[in-house]
Amino acid sequence: MIKRAAVLGSPVSHSLSPLIHNHAYSLLGFSGNYQAIEVKSGQLASYLEQELLKENLLGFSLTMPLKEELTAISNPALIVDSRSEEINSANTIYRDGDIWRTTSTDVDGFEFLTKDLSFSSVAILGAGGTARAAIAALAPRGIKIEAYRRSPDRDPSLINSALGFNIEIRDWERSAQAWESELVINTIPSDQVLSMTKEFKAPKFFFDATYWPWPPELSKLQLDAGGSLISGLQLLAAQAVFQISLMTELDFDKKWLFEELLLKLEAGK
Repeated sequence: MIKRAAVLGSPVSHSLSPLIHNHAYSLLGFSGNYQAIEVKSGQLASYLEQELLKENLLGFSLTMPLKEELTAISNPALIVDSRSEEINSANTIYRDGDIWRTTSTDVDGFEFLTKDLSFSSVAILGAGGTARAAIAALAPRGIKIEAYRRSPDRDPSLINSALGFNIEIRDWERSAQAWESELVINTIPSDQVLSMTKEFKAPKFFFDATYWPWPPELSKLQLDAGGSLISGLQLLAAQAVFQISLMTELDFDKKWLFEELLLKLEAGK
């Protein structure tokens, strides 16, 4: 029986996840199929009620606008892990024996891509699920973290994501100061950061979690300045590696698969 998985979200037609997950299945010799399925906000709970009963299901990836919605679902067959609760965001549903679990492999992706970098300060642009995953990944380092957000409504979630470590929350009007940090992480969609281009100053490392449309404007500015860039394509590949590990339960070299998936993404961009 061919196992199946999918990315859920809306809009989801532009998603590159099917490209890399199916490529991974081929590389690993795994009999599986991965699709993109349109699920709008408010539809996730009812969709999962039926889908989680199917025996050939590997799991789901979640993208906008469902990452926060997933953590609030009440389903006895689905366990929300502590990581998802702490950052109020989950991007993965996977099978664990007879039950289903959620987690955020965005956190794993940020850890994977920054573990060998040396920096003493971090500025994060945005307050959504991806931003909170970055905070959870980096806060245990005990370094200075600043989060720039437009609304104070998400401040409690930002604080929870820091896992008890210090974090400074700043108003968006001060976001030009973000470029003074050694690592700047952008989680704001490309069409909402045009004002940031005028204030841009290349940091030591710039991590642009966005990738659509490619290449994002801030990423181009970092490369033009000769700065070091960690791209949204790299994050997409890294978090996918951890999803594939959880869903297939296969043992493989994560660095090798990451490099293979990134090559596939770069060839298709």
